[in-house]
Amino acid sequence: MQNRIMKIYNHLFLGIYSKEYLSKKCEVTTKTIENTIKKCDDIIYSKRLGGYHFKALMPKQISYHNYFYLFKDNLSNPILKKDMLTITSQLNSETDKIMIDTTILSNLSKKIIQLNIAINHNALVRISYRGNNKPKESKYIQPNQIVTIGSIYYLYITYDEKNKKDIGGKRQLAFNSIEDIEVIEYKKDKIFKTDEKGNSFGSFDNASIITLKLNSSVSHFFKREGLFQNPNYKFLSEDSEGIIEMEMRYNNKIEVIKLVQKWMPEIKVVNNSIRAKDILDDITINYQKFLDSYKLF
Repeated sequence: MQNRIMKIYNHLFLGIYSKEYLSKKCEVTTKTIENTIKKCDDIIYSKRLGGYHFKALMPKQISYHNYFYLFKDNLSNPILKKDMLTITSQLNSETDKIMIDTTILSNLSKKIIQLNIAINHNALVRISYRGNNKPKESKYIQPNQIVTIGSIYYLYITYDEKNKKDIGGKRQLAFNSIEDIEVIEYKKDKIFKTDEKGNSFGSFDNASIITLKLNSSVSHFFKREGLFQNPNYKFLSEDSEGIIEMEMRYNNKIEVIKLVQKWMPEIKVVNNSIRAKDILDDITINYQKFLDSYKLF
């Protein structure tokens, strides 16, 4: 029974499914699925949607399988690492337990679970959002994709027609500013989920590209850390001295400025485009401000 419940939760985490679909996946009759779900007060049937889904975006329990799937690649985040330690201690003390009580999880874990389910279930949600130095706002959003930059989480969204402004507009929201996630409606004939490449400034669909030259020490670091697997960077060529040329995709010039300033003078901007000149001018101004700050001492 417990294994069947776990399988049902695993499937419903990924979408809204009929009893026929679940019975096939669990290799039991539809009647068995109905009887099993009756024992799960997390799950309801929707005639309009033609399948079962969770009553709330935050189910009372989640399987270890789904939790590890969500967070296995980002345990550098200290909040999620603490959650994992809590779960591990529970595993050690309760060897027969296969589901996690979600009340023990941090707010960050809960938000990631909620918004993953919202994406997979095509759920239009209302959230409270507090931007930098701005009052809290209520927003109606179609959640599209969760991305991580380092250990920081961002949500790509589309503003729904119920929103008062920016209808159809796309942007990225920082998870630490998202609060009060509430389902408004499940959209039957829409797919919210996307699989875009991007960063904290948004999707790379309309990103700018600049060519950079890396001296051998920076090149060694990029290769050792596997940074050319990052969609931001594209390897172009390497000469006999280990100097690499690469393309960098960016949505905001501050991304390039931060990288060049971090490694200067071991990294150089190659192109002579107006965009490159603008970036170099900003770096020059920043460097002069840095030098001027020492004149105060």
